[in-house]
Amino acid sequence: MTLDELEHVERTALEMVVQALMDYAEQAETIFREETDLPQDIAEDVTREAVETMGLPSLSDRLYGKVDIKKAIYVFLPVAQPVAPMLDAKAEKSDGDQTATIQMSQTSMRVRMRTRGGAAVDEPGLLDQVISRGGKEFQVVTVIAKYVYAEQGGSHGLERIVVACIPNGRLQQRYNPSATDTIWLAGRNSPTRGERFRARLSYSRLRNRAAWRVREIPVEES
Repeated sequence: MTLDELEHVERTALEMVVQALMDYAEQAETIFREETDLPQDIAEDVTREAVETMGLPSLSDRLYGKVDIKKAIYVFLPVAQPVAPMLDAKAEKSDGDQTATIQMSQTSMRVRMRTRGGAAVDEPGLLDQVISRGGKEFQVVTVIAKYVYAEQGGSHGLERIVVACIPNGRLQQRYNPSATDTIWLAGRNSPTRGERFRARLSYSRLRNRAAWRVREIPVEES
């Protein structure tokens, strides 16, 4: 598979996830407003329910990965391509919706960036670029869905959903060739406290390289 073909697979898989969340947006707004669970737990449930409701062309192969939702599906391009969408759901208040914080187990890219102190970082992603199962090669596609909400009198008012597709590690040179040419910002982890390395995906930097990789779904109050 060429790099252009890989990007086409990623874009197609992303569009499927975006459509599922768009179709489920009204229910998502109601669930956020009425549920008393933590917003992060609600976000994970809503993402899973949206994808299941859409009914993607699934395979029975079991996948692995430290993300909220892992599925083995076919994407038709028009030839059937085995794909492993790795979906991670996040929930944040509306004043923190310009980035998405990830752990290295949630990306197959190397994270090349500079810390707040200016030091260069080159941290390897821990997610495989391709997963082999049952004689098939599943192309890994990583999607982050962030549910942006505001506190409204004790309930959570869902305002929008920001969906981003993190490039597969094979696309490193296109999206993050160096610490200065990067789509990442320093994460919220504290090395002095022994916290695991995390990075923040910058929506604006990723959008500047490929606008289709960051999608925003508005949510209207029902």
